[in-house]
Amino acid sequence: MKSILAINVSVFGCVLSLTYLIYMYGSHGNAVLSHLLDPGRPFFLVFHILILIAPAGSLVAGYLINDRKKLLIKSHTSEQKLFQMLQEWKVTLDSMPYGVMLIDKEFNIIRANRYISELADVPLKELKSKKCYEVIHRLEGTLDRCPISGSWKSGDAKSFEYYDREHKKHFLASISPITDESGSIIAYSHPLIDITNIKEKEQKLVQSKDAFLNMLKDLNTNNKELKLLYNDLITAFSIAIDAKSPWTLGHSERVTEYSVLIADEMGLPDRDIKNLKTAGLLHDIGKIGTFDLILDKPSQLSGFESTIVRQHPVKGEDILRPINGLRNILPIVRSHHEKIDGSGYPDGIKGDNIPLLARILCVADSYDAMISNRPYRFSLGKDYAITELRKYAGRHFDKDVTDVFLNILGNGSETAVQHQSNRQPVQ
Repeated sequence: MKSILAINVSVFGCVLSLTYLIYMYGSHGNAVLSHLLDPGRPFFLVFHILILIAPAGSLVAGYLINDRKKLLIKSHTSEQKLFQMLQEWKVTLDSMPYGVMLIDKEFNIIRANRYISELADVPLKELKSKKCYEVIHRLEGTLDRCPISGSWKSGDAKSFEYYDREHKKHFLASISPITDESGSIIAYSHPLIDITNIKEKEQKLVQSKDAFLNMLKDLNTNNKELKLLYNDLITAFSIAIDAKSPWTLGHSERVTEYSVLIADEMGLPDRDIKNLKTAGLLHDIGKIGTFDLILDKPSQLSGFESTIVRQHPVKGEDILRPINGLRNILPIVRSHHEKIDGSGYPDGIKGDNIPLLARILCVADSYDAMISNRPYRFSLGKDYAITELRKYAGRHFDKDVTDVFLNILGNGSETAVQHQSNRQPVQ
């Protein structure tokens, strides 16, 4: 649609040129053309040329005016859409059940949502340019020990927990760099998630665990009947550990049976096999302190979530350390995810520095994980697992242990181990 101004400009040029030509024709008759182009009068020649091209010029001007109007309308529409989009994002951020801040390298708050405003009891408009530690921790000066400072230097995402004494709440906080197209860090996102309920449940679980482990300590005796009860309780506790996630039900028992098959084939003494049995049943006890929403996540874990999961061998060692009768299995539990080439966790030790029983448990644990269903994938199958064991023998897995287990798998000796990889997890 053309604007009225564009039409008027276009018509004006045509009318002006036509009117002047009629005037000139009335004055000079048929000699009007020679008069218009008379080179003897330079000023009039330029004027006449302008009159002659006025229609074209006015049409071009009208077109440009009309185009400018379209551009202004389009710009206004885009501005409205952008404003609407910003409002939608603002509503989205403010409706989140946890806090989100955007901060710069000087700890200044660039943007925060309503949760942060209510937590700090500071109006949203007043949050901008305030220091994040002033708003959240009510502190002045700088925080040299704050994990955020380390992220400034390394550029890596970091996560940490802290307790807000004023509100009596536990928070899971993280700091993640935001980069521009060139990869330079321009700001950081800093979410705060209230995990008070989770911590309370965890504390209750820890108290139950402590009570249970204290009972195990009392049962650690030479009496045969009590030993049987002791072993049954460990088995029951391993079932409880696996039942924390429906995807791992029976995992610890199967890993234990695979490990014992390997140890028997290698001719290890009864004492080692006994320790291996106990370690196999309790090797994942550290997952008690891992959030269910991470263990049952149906997609790939984030870097932060992987870090949490990788802490379970250390947590397992800490849980079992108070029990004198389980001291021998502590290195096995801690090192069952270490790899021969040093790429494992939690300590990155390699080769013979990894306890032999931990190397056996690693092979058995990896095999059962590959042939079992997980929330993020279905079972990879026995053939795939065998291929992976061969591929990484001597790199991730102890070669001698792997060769023994592959021989067991080839003979079908492992078929006595009950497995439910093709079933759905128990609800």
